[in-house]
Amino acid sequence: MKCTIPKFELIRLLLRHRKLADDRSLSATENKFAKFFILFSILIIVIYLMGLAVGLSLIVNSDITATATENLCIGIPFLLLVDFNMRFTMQQTPAHIIKPYILLPLPRYTCIDAFIYSSLISKSNFVWFAFFLPYALMSIVFSYGMATATLTMLLCLVLILINSQWYAIARTLINRSVIWWILPIIIYGIEAMPLYVGSNAGWNQFVNTYSTLGTMLDKHNVLPIFIAIVVLAGVIAVNRRLQYASIERELMRTEVKKVNRFAFFEKYGEIGLFMQLEIKLLLRNATPKKALRSGFFTMAMICAFIVLSDVYDSSGMTNFWGLYAFMIFGTMNLLGLMSYEGNYIDCMLTHRENILSLLKAKYVFYSLLLIAPFLLMLPAVISGKWSLLMLVSYLIFTMGFQYFIAFQTAVYNKITVPLNTKMTDKAGLKTNYIQLVLVAIVFIVPNILVNVLQSIFSENVAYVTMLLIGLGFIATHRLWLRNVYNRLMKRKYENLEGFISSRQ
Repeated sequence: MKCTIPKFELIRLLLRHRKLADDRSLSATENKFAKFFILFSILIIVIYLMGLAVGLSLIVNSDITATATENLCIGIPFLLLVDFNMRFTMQQTPAHIIKPYILLPLPRYTCIDAFIYSSLISKSNFVWFAFFLPYALMSIVFSYGMATATLTMLLCLVLILINSQWYAIARTLINRSVIWWILPIIIYGIEAMPLYVGSNAGWNQFVNTYSTLGTMLDKHNVLPIFIAIVVLAGVIAVNRRLQYASIERELMRTEVKKVNRFAFFEKYGEIGLFMQLEIKLLLRNATPKKALRSGFFTMAMICAFIVLSDVYDSSGMTNFWGLYAFMIFGTMNLLGLMSYEGNYIDCMLTHRENILSLLKAKYVFYSLLLIAPFLLMLPAVISGKWSLLMLVSYLIFTMGFQYFIAFQTAVYNKITVPLNTKMTDKAGLKTNYIQLVLVAIVFIVPNILVNVLQSIFSENVAYVTMLLIGLGFIATHRLWLRNVYNRLMKRKYENLEGFISSRQ
């Protein structure tokens, strides 16, 4: 059956449907706290950007070597880089929300067009104007006229829109393989070419290159804006084609990967079987395997910076990064505990204490994974930067207290994360306020605790205290895992409804 609805009317209907779907979602009420937290964070960012604009304007207004427009254009490459990185926390690729419409008699390109349009008019694209507008009012309007300010704001808007589509392209490719991280490195390397290419390479050449854009805008030359609009059209066309190809690729995927049975775990009974299941889950399925790789890569990068650089040798940085290296790897999947199991949890609930055995297996498995960051940070101990007592205490504290907090999310999580669907679902982006509080505890409380202990006692006393706290939770892990299981069972029908709803 062919769709007869005009394209623009269909786009309008799709956008309206997505808004209604979000408003009527079963998790909408639970996410009110999360939405409030996000809005509060955006408000803080807006206030910070406005303050930054005022401070920069005061500096620029006294600069006699370059105009305000030229100074802004010099900073735009850095702003675009920051904007690109920030989008990883808040922007979806258009294909993420195509799933409900794939089987309908709707043109897929039209669906993609609707969500590309949605990404272009997203409010997040205009956050930077909390910086641009005050800067323009204080430094451009009264000195160089409204026309110059308008052209400058228009160029900034087009560049931000280009960044939104460029991010979607990069994120889609990175979802396929981490090798595609080389693409942003190349692009931003080209952007920084004036720093290292040419006989006059360096900061002066960089400033002269990008200030040329400001000079053209001061003269009301619209060529930079015209070129930017052409680039935007090209990036949208590439993104549109890539999103379509990604959806087709995912729908046509038929490969089945063979994974070792890991039969040696069978001698540990039911817990051993669930450890087999956990390993196969991570090795066989795209989404958890990607999370594991990302966590390992992040942890390895942190360890490399710690060992090879002296930037983080201060006491505060040592505590922060030492704990973070264990936390990011050990808790990356545990903070969304049961999200993957939501795909088949109704089967697990048919046998008594199946889930308790699963929780025990997960605890053992992720405790063993902590060996990786421990070994990677041993060079810092060997070089004398850190003490072995510190490293052991952070390992034990993570295995004990951190995991105790992370496992509490199993009680409240009821959102299924698809195991292999990377491009056509967004259920994994939902959460609730209890999970946000638990995440905050995991990442904030340990640093506060160790710094307070070190300010009152000696470093060794602080590390021994952390070690003892961790050992206490490890020794009692059977008790609190049983408690988690009992509380989860009291909510099983509520959670089961959420798991089933979010995977439809």
